[in-house]
Order: sequence, then structure tokens, then C-alpha cells
Amino acid sequence: MRHITFQHAFRLPSPWSLLATLICASTFVTPRLSSAPKTTLSIAFEDNIRSFDPRQSVDANSQYIEDLVHCSLMGFDPDGKAIPIALEADPTWVSPKILEMQLRKNLKFSDGTAVRAEDVAATYNSLVKNKELRRSSAFEGVEKIESLSDGRLRFTLKRPDASFPTNLVVGILKEDEIKAAGIDPSTLKGCGSYKLKSTGINEIILESNSFSSILPKLSLIAIKIVRNEKTRYAKLRAGEIDIVQNGISRDTLRTLERRNPNLKVLKRPSLKTTYVGFNMKDSLVSNPAIREAISLAINRQEIINIILNGMAVPARTILPPTSAYFSEKLPKETYDPQNAERILDKAGFVKKDKFRFEVSLKTTTDVTRISVAKAIASQLKRIGIKVIVEPMEWGRFKLDIDQGRVQLWTLTWVGFKDPDIYRYAFATENFPPNGANRGWYSNPTLDTLLESGREKNDFSDRKKIYDQIQDIVEHDKPYIFLWHEENFAVVNKDLAGFDLYADGRYSALQHSYFQ
Repeated sequence: MRHITFQHAFRLPSPWSLLATLICASTFVTPRLSSAPKTTLSIAFEDNIRSFDPRQSVDANSQYIEDLVHCSLMGFDPDGKAIPIALEADPTWVSPKILEMQLRKNLKFSDGTAVRAEDVAATYNSLVKNKELRRSSAFEGVEKIESLSDGRLRFTLKRPDASFPTNLVVGILKEDEIKAAGIDPSTLKGCGSYKLKSTGINEIILESNSFSSILPKLSLIAIKIVRNEKTRYAKLRAGEIDIVQNGISRDTLRTLERRNPNLKVLKRPSLKTTYVGFNMKDSLVSNPAIREAISLAINRQEIINIILNGMAVPARTILPPTSAYFSEKLPKETYDPQNAERILDKAGFVKKDKFRFEVSLKTTTDVTRISVAKAIASQLKRIGIKVIVEPMEWGRFKLDIDQGRVQLWTLTWVGFKDPDIYRYAFATENFPPNGANRGWYSNPTLDTLLESGREKNDFSDRKKIYDQIQDIVEHDKPYIFLWHEENFAVVNKDLAGFDLYADGRYSALQHSYFQ
């Protein structure tokens, strides 16, 4: 009698054939079990978002969020050049005071409703009419905004202003949200690549906007508020954070590049200009010989190499070399302490014992800024100038500068896009609190040129004017321009498609993905 096995009776395969089948199956299944690229990305911010209302976004972190959650008429490319975003093409000047533009079709908010010219007009009209909105000052020169037929818009200005298109970067809101008492982040409808999923004290979550014209590959972005630098570094190394931008010291960056193969460091020239400012109301530093001597005595490259880890280029003007308005005619920065001493001797500032005179140099409590100030003090000591470095908390520091309680100070201009920055920084009409001419510098010839530069729409004409402006500022030296720092980011090595922007924006996340 033939022995019938359990497997045979129930038409099941033998143990050996089953094992063979499993082995064979595993051979084909294995690739499908490998882990798929992740679609959630984590970023560390040093501080929280101050406002989710784009009309109130004046701090960098709020504008970084704005760039992802909202769409705007204009935006900026990686080098900081203004480009159309929600527009079909660049705006057109139909007269020196009238700017017209065409809104792109098929733009939608995150609830699926269309972005209309009426929404745009309502957003910008609120900035014109409500002076309490923090970005309203950029629209003081607007006379009226009109929504024309078929998605066209017209901005009429009170006076010519060639730089005005760079103000059209405020995120577009729905008209009915503008009419509400306030902007509620939990119900906010933007037209960017992402929308707000949740907001908390220590974490903000963005999720992809399925109605966006650019569908991102990352489904979630977690923005974690990590105020301590050592904690940011630890979370980077542990893989808890995928991007930290400009948020760790350069010494730490040097170590990180050598020891962490799972991370990569990206660098890019930035829209940042660090300078030493002079109070022109001060009887000592208002002397042009002193400003000239101090400029010659500061070894910019030495400080860049030692303190900034080589991550900057010496500056000749506010504008970085990447700007279309940068003047190539300016003399290169010169380090010549011997000539500095001759200039001071000739001006009557001879050494008495070790020093010629004493000045105060105020700065913030940032560790790098204190190191820079001390380095400048050390270099000026070599030519007989005694410098008292005064680190100050930001609020008091800025108040002292605005109210003229300062001789010298160091600060950094950040994120400017248009050469009209010269008018804001140096025009006589822009003494605080009206503007940022914190050195109380005045030159009537410069004022006339600044107005002309503001009004000329033709690039060639504007360029000639700003070449003259840069030449005058170089001669008068209300500032000593030190360097343009690089932006840098420490990034998960598997992240692709992420590029740094000169102004620190995270626009590239719309196209980024993990390999």
C-alpha cells in the first residue's frame, strides 16, 4: 500500500519544494522590500516665525515660510534677480509712473479656488491703506491699484520709482481673508507649493499643496525651532535634521566637513555686506582723514581667513560683485597701515605715548561679531588708535545707533536686491526714524543722484548713475565696506535638487527630493 503524505492528500507541495519556492520567491521579492526614499524633510530654524500674514513678514524666517506657502507677483532667482512668479512676464512700464502686468492663468489657492486679479488688488490695497501693516512702507508711493479685465493689473505711482517691482514679493491672500478681522494660520489659504498643516511653539509642519502649479516631491516639511547651536549640530549628526542654513559656527563647520560623511556642505555668495559705520555728528570720526586711515588699517583678508573660515570676499561697495549695478571702476580694497599712519600724522593726530586717540566700537552680542570687532580693534591698535569694543544686546544696540549714541559700529546689510538701497542708507531724507541713514551722512550731490537713480527705468541710464553714486560713497567713506559673506548650509547627503539662494530663501525645496 502506497504511503500517502499529508501534503499529497491535500495537494500541498512537499517541504523541499516549498523551501525551494520560498527561496526562489525571496529572490524576486527582495528588491521591493528595500526602503523607499523618504518624503519628509526637517529643517532647523534658530527662532520661531513671527507672522504667517505675508503683509507682516519682515523677519527672515517669516519670509522663508512665505516663500513656500504663498505665491507672489514677483520673486527672486538664486542670485537675487527679480523674476515673475504669479505673472506671465515681467511687469511693463507704460509710463514713468504706471506699471501694468498680466496674472498667470490657472493659479489656485490651497482650497482649489482660482487666484484672481481682485485678490491681488485687495492684498496690495490693504498695504497701501493700512499703515499699521509692517510692510506698508514699501507701498507709500502707490496712488492706486486697479484690477483690469482678463487678469490684468495696473499700479499707478505718485512718483517714478524704478525699484518698485522688487516690492511685489508680498504673498497673495484671498480677498475674503483680507476682509476678516485677522489672519488665522489654521485656515490660511495660500497659493504656494506648500500649505500649513500645523503650527506650534517648537515645530511647524508644512504639507504639499495639491493645487499648486509646482507639485513638490517632498510631501511634508517639518520646521523645528532649535535655538541652541550645539543642539542643532547634534541633531544634524544624528540624522534628526536634514538642513541647517547659516546656523552653526564656522569652526564647527570645518570639523563637520571632515568627520561626517552623511552630510554635505553647500556654499554660495550671498546678499550680505558687513561694514563699519561712522557717526558723522561725532567731532572725531567725522574727520575724513580718520576714516581714510581706518580703512587702510583694516586687513579684511586676514579677518576673513581667521574668523570667517575664508567664507567671504572683500567688499568695495554695498553691492556684491554679482549685482548688475556693481561698479568695476572702484579701486580694490587696500591694506596699507604705513600710509594710514602718515595720513594721521599729517592730520595732526600724532601718538602720545602709545595712542593717538580713543574710539568706541559697538557691536552685537553674537560671538562671531564680537570676534570681528576685537580683530578690528587689534589692527587699529597697530597704527595707534585705541578701540573700546562694546558688545550690546540687539535692542539697545540698534536704539543707540538710531539715536546717535555711537562713534563706530559694525553691522551687516542683508537681502537687498536693488541699488536703491543706497538711497535708504545714505540719503539726507532718510535720517532715523525715516530711514536707515544711521551715520547722519549728508551730501547734496549724492541726494540728487539718488533721486535720479530711483526714477530712471532704463538699465543703461541707471547703471551710469549708480556708478557715480558708488564713486562718491567710496570717496566720502560714511561706511567702510568690509566683506560679502557666503551663505552655507549643512545638508543630508541624500538630498538632491536643493540649491542655496543668495538671500537665504528655501525656494529650491519645491524641486528637492531624497535619492
